[in-house]
Amino acid sequence: MAAGPDPGFFQTIYTSRALRRFKPLPVPDEVLFQVLDAAIRAPSGQNAQDWRFLIITDPATKSKLQEWALEGWGHYRARFGDDAAIDALPRSQRLSLRSVEHLAHHLAEAPVLILVLGLAGRHSTPGGSAFPAVQNLLLAARALGLGGSIFNLPLGRREELHELLSIPANNQVYCLIPLGYPADRQGPVQRKPVAEVVFDNRFGERWAFAEKQPPEGWQERWLRPE
Repeated sequence: MAAGPDPGFFQTIYTSRALRRFKPLPVPDEVLFQVLDAAIRAPSGQNAQDWRFLIITDPATKSKLQEWALEGWGHYRARFGDDAAIDALPRSQRLSLRSVEHLAHHLAEAPVLILVLGLAGRHSTPGGSAFPAVQNLLLAARALGLGGSIFNLPLGRREELHELLSIPANNQVYCLIPLGYPADRQGPVQRKPVAEVVFDNRFGERWAFAEKQPPEGWQERWLRPE
């Protein structure tokens, strides 16, 4: 499946959603290469570039990760209660949980899983040099018509994961990213206004400029039909 036209930088940022349902279509190697080639353009502490990306397409491996994801989902959903309790949650939270539940049950059907790793102890802030690359990866995926999200429910079995994938002991696992052509649509995301989360010089001091901007921010400048 060929990628469509590049939606542009701000269009990509303002319309990138965490998508967890995928069409049964393979991701071509050239598309996957572009996603990963964009990922490694991210900054890295001390220019260490110690990130490593493990592509997982083997059906048996994906099935094992789905098994572990279901274990993780069982622990995670216990925070919220039964189905009736989840259904009573606010719409945005309910839909997010249901999409996580769907992915836990269908992880093996995701076309590609990418495991993100880095050298253990290499940086004073673990993951601080890996997650800029993760964000590059997700934005590049969005620009190329793919969907994805960080999905760490299968990572509870760290020792078994290292053994299953022959990961050296000096490598730390940071996250798992399922990728594929999405069954759901990208689109604008609802976020708290800048004025609520950005402060001016002192914590809690409102930023006067942001106070004058619309609550939805400037997304209308960048949203256009695709």
